[in-house]
Amino acid sequence: MDLPTASTAGASFYGRSAGGTTRFVVDTERELLVGATFVGPEVADFLQAATIAIVGEVPIDRLVHAIAPFPARSELWLKFIEAYGR
Repeated sequence: MDLPTASTAGASFYGRSAGGTTRFVVDTERELLVGATFVGPEVADFLQAATIAIVGEVPIDRLVHAIAPFPARSELWLKFIEAYGR
């Protein structure tokens, strides 16, 4: 699943031209996040949460409870959960 990294309210802190793409790879049978790629300015902020979700095999249904702050770029996780249909 691909999402624009600049799709959150928090991305506006980096300007209108601060683009980028995020790709989430989901094992749909087990409903787990198994991979993530982040492209854009200062995307390193997303790596720890992705690593915990992937290595810890956190089910997507549980990720719903990890509320992202607003406004912040980490709202990208909320966009992922919404796009996944939870």
